[in-house]
Amino acid sequence: MKTKNSWKMVCALVGIISMLTLSACSSSGPATAGASGGSEAKPAGESKVVNIGITNAPLMFNPIDQTDNTSIIVTSILFQPLMELDENLKFVPMLADSIETEDNQVYTVKLNEKAKWSDGEPVTAEDVVFTVKLIGNPKSIVSLSTRYALLEGFDELGKLPEGASDVAGVKKIDDHTVEFRTKQPVDPNLFMESFGKNLKPLPEHVLKDASPETLAQNPFFQKPTVVNGPFTFVTYAKDQYIELQANTDYFKGAPKLDKLNFKIMPSSNLVAQLQSGEIDMNFPGIGTISVQDFEKVKNMSNVNAVSGKPFNYQNLYFNNETITDVRVRHAIAYAINREMMIENLLKGEGESMDVQYTPIHPYYNKNLTPITYNPDKAKELLKEAGWDSSKTLRLVVPSGNKTREQAADIIVENLKAVGINAQVQKFDLATSVQKLIKGEYDLDILGLIFILDPDLTTVFGTGSKTNYARYSSPEMDKLLLEGTKETDSDKRRVIYDKVQELIMEDLPQIALFADYRLLATNKRVLVGGPKDLGAFIHVYEWDVESK
Repeated sequence: MKTKNSWKMVCALVGIISMLTLSACSSSGPATAGASGGSEAKPAGESKVVNIGITNAPLMFNPIDQTDNTSIIVTSILFQPLMELDENLKFVPMLADSIETEDNQVYTVKLNEKAKWSDGEPVTAEDVVFTVKLIGNPKSIVSLSTRYALLEGFDELGKLPEGASDVAGVKKIDDHTVEFRTKQPVDPNLFMESFGKNLKPLPEHVLKDASPETLAQNPFFQKPTVVNGPFTFVTYAKDQYIELQANTDYFKGAPKLDKLNFKIMPSSNLVAQLQSGEIDMNFPGIGTISVQDFEKVKNMSNVNAVSGKPFNYQNLYFNNETITDVRVRHAIAYAINREMMIENLLKGEGESMDVQYTPIHPYYNKNLTPITYNPDKAKELLKEAGWDSSKTLRLVVPSGNKTREQAADIIVENLKAVGINAQVQKFDLATSVQKLIKGEYDLDILGLIFILDPDLTTVFGTGSKTNYARYSSPEMDKLLLEGTKETDSDKRRVIYDKVQELIMEDLPQIALFADYRLLATNKRVLVGGPKDLGAFIHVYEWDVESK
């Protein structure tokens, strides 16, 4: 009989590290929000507001269809996941009090009985089941649907058969208990990543009549009126700011802040507004401070600043439908001087990497032979492949991150030196992501974040909606399936070593570098601030000096 695995209140991560002043809102807000339990009442007329500087605008606030980090972060504040991973690499409860399994196949989720929606309705097992059914509906657009493919009743793409409405692998036990059943036993960390961390229940009583076909256009996901997190949605002024307001009825306690605002700006403005106090902090990945400004920020008298760990990285996608010859993909990789990027762009504040695990990940295969800068090798491979030097490659890069934009310029120069013409095409993040989704690119740079479990089905699995490289390999699909089925960590390690070897062989995409992000916080912030992981888990406890 297997030992019972239990995550109650705090869930230890076993041997795995995770694998991407408002212009219309002043720093004062309504004084109607109540103080958190035990905090001193604020004088009448004063309010507590935190403004976060970011460079990437969100695409939408839909918990089941998210392709950008800003949307993921903001939506997780509005719609709580069952569990979350904190900076100590432990799972902590959000909507769920516990997730338990005795056989690694049947998982019992106990919801916090105090959790409720902002309209006063309780968060129940019905909401969880409703959300899983919506994810599985073949007509619903779900960006990471393959994450749910391990559930009994779902196909390999995380969908129900056409015409089916019930999911065999999910069952309501009582109002606050849900039972999940996977197709076969799975590593508990895989379940925690797929369902604990990624599943954010939707309000069934609000969306029960929503059409799955038009879910992406549903007004609710542009302005979510009913949420269950510590802050509620007020407004989103496109490409300007997102304004959130304290949910004084939040089940873990009323937030100490009255408002939490995300101010969207060019990366060049982050430093100036940190210094002026117009923003209280940046946020890694979606509000990255250029390494050239690190020392300036660290020397600001009103700011605390530290370098984070390399949890995020920049990834170079190859469109495998337009760059079909693996020799050309390898030639491009050999042509790029990534060490020079780390030295000149990052000032040493980063690490080179090839595969989609950074070197600090325990599943990283240390026996891989890295691809190093070798322009002569690149030219040799291009000659073998019969490369047409008159062809021009489209290199798509989102605007806003100065370091990433400069990396794109370096890539163009590196490629030119070996006989490949490339042209940088800069777009806002939303347009860049659409280019990826539609395959309207040859090369594309995008920042990615670690995932808890080493499974890369969403990245490399045939048919996955987030397989932006359009890569398809029966051998890779076989390995990925084996990896999800295996529960022994040592045996999984062998499988994912092979996955990484195949990535290096086929090279459907290549990581450029993992950079150390600067985490800067105004000294008026008493509790809270940016972190590499889990920054908003306790956002209801954040506190600042009143202005």
